[in-house]
Amino acid sequence: MTSTTAGSNIREAILDAALELMAEHGAVGMSMRQLANRVGVQVAAIYHYFPSKDALLATVVAERQYGTRLGDPLPVDAEGTPADRVRSLFAAVWEGSLEEEAIWRVVLIEGLRGEAAVLPVGKGLIELLYPAARLWIERFLPEIQNPDAASRLFVGQLLAGFVRRIFEPDLDPSLIQAPLADALVDAFFPGSPPRA
Repeated sequence: MTSTTAGSNIREAILDAALELMAEHGAVGMSMRQLANRVGVQVAAIYHYFPSKDALLATVVAERQYGTRLGDPLPVDAEGTPADRVRSLFAAVWEGSLEEEAIWRVVLIEGLRGEAAVLPVGKGLIELLYPAARLWIERFLPEIQNPDAASRLFVGQLLAGFVRRIFEPDLDPSLIQAPLADALVDAFFPGSPPRA
């Protein structure tokens, strides 16, 4: 193994362990010593890669490449009814977001605490979500007259779902997702038949 490979493996191990620890203890509650112990390195090794905890947190989020990943194809049947497309779109985004729940948990909880290091990271994530939601709505729900307003409702429902996950972590995520999607259907297409 070359030193470059070893260095990138250590860096990746630090990022993975940092996300785990932040999800367990919060960004504030995670110490660099805990992180070093989890990875099996000296604290100085962490500071070699990341000059501060703030830089570490920003890198944990940046490495996830959300800006690129939000453009990935979504499994929405373009031939479905408008209500079906809303539900399918919201379900696809919800499932993808659940795969990143550790990040959302850290950002939302620490953001609610007003943690300065997390605020720009959370703001950046939300700033990525609005244009992505607008593009999804324009693509899959062209009947909607005001895609800006619809994207704000869509993102709001997604964030509301994550807040509920924080307070009810044992609740089946589908029991959170379905009513949120149904509310979007009611807002976007009043009078649509209820879910079958």
